[in-house]
Amino acid sequence: MSFKGIRFGQPPTGLLRWAPPVSFVSDETHDTTVLSPSCIQQFAFATASLTEALFNNPPVAENEDCLFLNVWAPSPSSDTLKPVVFWIYGGSLAFGTASVPEYDGTSIASNQGIVVVSFNYRTNVFGFPGAPELPLDENNLGFLDQELALKWVQLNIQQFGGDPEQITIMGQSAGGFSVSGLVVRHPIDPPFRAAIIFSGASPDTIPSLTAFDAFDNFSTAVGCTQAPGPARLACLRAVSAADIRAYTNGPLSGSFEPLIDDVTTFDDNLERIRAGNAARVPLLAGNMQNDGTLFTVGETNLTAFLDTDGIGALVSAGLVRTLYPGENDTSVIADSFRDLVFLCPTSLWTEAFVQSGISTVFRYEYGAVFPDFQVFPNAGAWHSTELPELFGTFNASTATPDQVTLSETFQTAIANFIKNPNQTPAPNWPEYVPGGNTQTLARLAYNNNVDTQNFVQAVISDSQDTPCAVWNAFLDF
Repeated sequence: MSFKGIRFGQPPTGLLRWAPPVSFVSDETHDTTVLSPSCIQQFAFATASLTEALFNNPPVAENEDCLFLNVWAPSPSSDTLKPVVFWIYGGSLAFGTASVPEYDGTSIASNQGIVVVSFNYRTNVFGFPGAPELPLDENNLGFLDQELALKWVQLNIQQFGGDPEQITIMGQSAGGFSVSGLVVRHPIDPPFRAAIIFSGASPDTIPSLTAFDAFDNFSTAVGCTQAPGPARLACLRAVSAADIRAYTNGPLSGSFEPLIDDVTTFDDNLERIRAGNAARVPLLAGNMQNDGTLFTVGETNLTAFLDTDGIGALVSAGLVRTLYPGENDTSVIADSFRDLVFLCPTSLWTEAFVQSGISTVFRYEYGAVFPDFQVFPNAGAWHSTELPELFGTFNASTATPDQVTLSETFQTAIANFIKNPNQTPAPNWPEYVPGGNTQTLARLAYNNNVDTQNFVQAVISDSQDTPCAVWNAFLDF
């Protein structure tokens, strides 16, 4: 059974543009047979064409009025309420939507007997404006949308056969980053019982005191030249969503990112976890073997790559090459990106969870490589290619038999965690214990191992983490 396009928030338009989401309550009948439009998306910068081709093809209809969610539930077979997974999509907090076919919950709901919820949240300048006119704790609107959607699930999911006491939050990339935020900001009575982070664990971050620059430049570009304040905000709320999208998808746009507000986002995540000041729930977290290739397509100059984020002033190209012996600079760049952004944060998070005694932890690295996913040079097991396998939405006309088998295997393992997060998700997948004296890192689907009995290979727990000795200096303060 599916219920699509359920409104959970009032339209964030007009005076509600750049305002916290407001619950939608109605006793009217609504059509729940069609997916809603996406929120307004941003595809900008040098990788825009590749990103849009991979994640918005064919393009999804967009609308500023976008706070809708979807529910997939197995056909009723008993009065027993089902576990629920609350899915948060990725997209760098710039793009993404619950309305793409890849995230259809039909397969996992029907095959695994769980309830699947997906939803839209605001991104880019609509969701993370960095606006000096707004209170600091009302700038991270996308995270507030996520909280409202989760509240809706708690209040309503029983009507769809879901158990509000058995909610697992699950996200990938920016969605995983969002799950990280939920875990850290709900240390007491969290509105979920488990968490899954696919390539998105959040390290400590440095708060930016100049984060208003992108919003100020945007304001000027769309004709609102007043000084920051109520008059400029009123002017900006009168600008059409189409004109705003034209700017944010153009060559002059900046990036719009979360601000450290000490409400939704913190700059000491790891210390909070180590102190036990985070949700005490089971955690499953990991990364892709080639998480960095998508983000470094065409990059061959290691020194220039390191200088992009100012890292080169502290770490030389020569030192970085020693972290990846035998690799050419193209591979070193991709693996450095993977480790700095995905692998090492996951290592820090899972270690902090274990050492704090917070709860059960399972850590993985996913290595499946299939021909129909090799859509750019040196792609490998690239960022997000586990998701068609998880949702069972891979292209059946191009998939290999191993791909079909792995989808069932991987989906079942993740569903096992959702159903009972304190037990091993799959044969040979041990509870994670960090360090070099145990073999508890689960390497998934390496070497064409795709069957339930062999798709997990437990290896030395810190065997992938050697480069983190350097990169953690930028992640753990």
